[in-house]
Amino acid sequence: MPRKLLSRTLMAVICVFALGACGSVPRAAPGYSVHDFGPLGTAPARPLAMPIRNTEVVPAPWLASTSMHYRLMYAQPTRRQVFVESRWAAQPGQLLELAVKRAMKAGDSTPTASGCRLRIELDEFAQVFASERESSGVLEARVFLFAPRSDQLVASRSFSLVRPAPSANAAGGVAALREDVEQFNRELIGWLDALAAEGAGPRGRCGT
Repeated sequence: MPRKLLSRTLMAVICVFALGACGSVPRAAPGYSVHDFGPLGTAPARPLAMPIRNTEVVPAPWLASTSMHYRLMYAQPTRRQVFVESRWAAQPGQLLELAVKRAMKAGDSTPTASGCRLRIELDEFAQVFASERESSGVLEARVFLFAPRSDQLVASRSFSLVRPAPSANAAGGVAALREDVEQFNRELIGWLDALAAEGAGPRGRCGT
């Protein structure tokens, strides 16, 4: 066999084995941090004036994962992006539902036939960057209160909360969104109490 042909053959064999070896080396999965809201101090010291039969949070399709979203308004305002090294412990809608139930002390209550049904549609839950150094946590939701035994709408309201992030990274976004959730719970409970005072409480449309 000519030397040139032998050299080429040996080089080809070496390359094949090299590529095979590279492909067989296991790659470690990238590490990432997992976040939830931590302890929230928004539970009222008294029972709610408005009876709630059950609470449901429905996330927008783009929020139906544990990804942590952000948006660069100063560069790519129409593009949704996710942090590679940070995740939520559960879907944002699931975390919000748990936080709302705890705030209303409804998480451990026994469902009854009385009481209105609370539906929360979560439209936005992301960190929004106005510049490279300035960002905010944005929570947007629509809340619907339905009659106990039908789909008749009793009341509805939209919520839009924005809190500045203490740092321009995922940890700062978590802190800002956590404050958004606490404020959302306060405003939601205040709204329900106001509806009860207006006649939609236990003796009104949500009590039968």
